[in-house]
Amino acid sequence: MRETEIPRGFKTHLPKEALEIGYIFRKMENVAQQWGYLPVVPPTIEYLATFKKIDEQFEELAFKLVDKQTGKLISVRPDFTPQIARIVAAAFKNEAPPFRFYYRGDIFRDTKGNREFPQFGFELIGVKDIEADAEVVSIIVDILRNLGLKSFQIDIGHVKFIDGVLEEIGIENGKKTQFINLLSHKDLSGIEIFMEENDFQRERREKVERLLELYGKAEVLDAALEIFDNKKAKDAVFTLKEMFEILKTYGFEANIIFDLSERRGMKYHSGITFEIFHPLSGISLGSGGRYDYLVKSFGRNLPATGAAIRIDHIYQLLKRKETLNISLPCDIYIIDMRKELKKAYEVAKLLRNRGYNVARDIVKRPVEASINVAFNKGFKYAIVLNPQNERNRVIVTGRNFRKVIEEGKTIKETVEKIIESLEEH
Repeated sequence: MRETEIPRGFKTHLPKEALEIGYIFRKMENVAQQWGYLPVVPPTIEYLATFKKIDEQFEELAFKLVDKQTGKLISVRPDFTPQIARIVAAAFKNEAPPFRFYYRGDIFRDTKGNREFPQFGFELIGVKDIEADAEVVSIIVDILRNLGLKSFQIDIGHVKFIDGVLEEIGIENGKKTQFINLLSHKDLSGIEIFMEENDFQRERREKVERLLELYGKAEVLDAALEIFDNKKAKDAVFTLKEMFEILKTYGFEANIIFDLSERRGMKYHSGITFEIFHPLSGISLGSGGRYDYLVKSFGRNLPATGAAIRIDHIYQLLKRKETLNISLPCDIYIIDMRKELKKAYEVAKLLRNRGYNVARDIVKRPVEASINVAFNKGFKYAIVLNPQNERNRVIVTGRNFRKVIEEGKTIKETVEKIIESLEEH
């Protein structure tokens, strides 16, 4: 192992990439705040039991270690949502809902490929009405549009619709997981083999085949009502129709697709679920849905819904579309040939007060070398004080111009002359 290696599945973000990712986060935070959501910062590490309480698979996904103070297993978070549920149940137990929170940070899962995922999420807790689900989906649309994306789609389904359909077509409890996995992967040959092995007759086969076709705009909801008679499935469709009407009222219906053939989400999801896609990206940009029983497991019975957006996937998409035009925040590089520290500091201070980002060159070398360093680091301008040890002179230089000016009688006057020279270019 080389000294500079890092573990597989982790990544270092260099300055420009870090700035671009920060820009994406800020855009998302601004939209969430406009909808009335407030930030929370959960701890990076919790007791493993907190996550296993929600879903046993976190035992396999989590990075685990032993807490030396308690002897208990702790885990770097593999998911934010259980943390938010715990926070609401513990820190807001005496406050009335609804609770609207957003968060940002990394989740960590010990899997193949990437093992650290930057994520932005938000949760609406304490509202059972379908308007809460519509609000969460609307915020996603608002966020993606604010990032300049247009052709994205949000595939929406319902956990209880699939549960009702499985009841109607007679899938045994012990085989439901297998069949749901086949549906999720759109494994047509696997579904055919499953039906052969389980002696599906014509009517059951037809319903499965028609289930696989329930993908598209709002008309698939009416088609679902014609195909299936199960009350649980029908109630789920009516819920989806109600949400779609709300989205139409907001003007957000254009990006909505209904996929009723798939059970999305985590084990704790209990109602409407969704996933975000874009034609230029072959991977999911985010997901979410309703989880009405999660908060209850921490001691407070509150319904909830929320979403999580994969920042790394959004970043890759925006880079591919070449819409991230974030420049380094490097305006002016000050080079003082006489090393008059107070003077250089005062010039830098006044320029910063005028809104410029200013750094000083504190390495002794020839002036041309310092100017080259400035431009190589992304600075727009270099200012040389006392060039060639000449007092009362300043060189203002950019990539395509150079101007020598006389210093003013005061440092403030000098800075005004510098700014005047910069504005000319």
